[in-house]
Amino acid sequence: IIILLYFLNTKIENYAELEKLTSIPFLGSIMLKNDLENNIIVADSLKSVMAESFRSIRTKLNFMIVGVDCKKVLVTSSVSGEGKTFTSINLAAIYAAAGKKTILVGADLRKPKIYQDFGLNNDIGLSSCLIHANTLNEAIQITKLENLDLLASGPIPPNPAELIESSAMDRLFENLEKRYD
Repeated sequence: IIILLYFLNTKIENYAELEKLTSIPFLGSIMLKNDLENNIIVADSLKSVMAESFRSIRTKLNFMIVGVDCKKVLVTSSVSGEGKTFTSINLAAIYAAAGKKTILVGADLRKPKIYQDFGLNNDIGLSSCLIHANTLNEAIQITKLENLDLLASGPIPPNPAELIESSAMDRLFENLEKRYD
């Protein structure tokens, strides 16, 4: 039974197993607690174990992209509930805590929720900027965290993939690079 369970186990138990399966660099791991009231945990306690884990990931990212003036980090996965929002918010917060002018772009145009953790709204945002219904200045929201602004997803569009792939998205990032670290 034990051997059968071992062979049927499809979970990755530690980072050593992950390193054997891929050549992608391992930046760190975060212990996720399921009973969190809010995804913003780094800002509340910059000396916590979790904040230190995000600081370690930030440091490793910085070493990987030495010489790049404006850093862009994409957090994605194919399955809901894997911690994209949690990771994005706290990684952005740890960059902001280091004094970097940071913007968090909510690019989930199908099920937006990143704005909720900041107590902000989703009336305008990325989607409305991409269709030129609002300017970037109108869409960017100031969060309660110093050096951290939010560009929420905005209203759910009928064509999210096309908007993300559009030249308007390229121009939006060019504008953001001029304003943020």
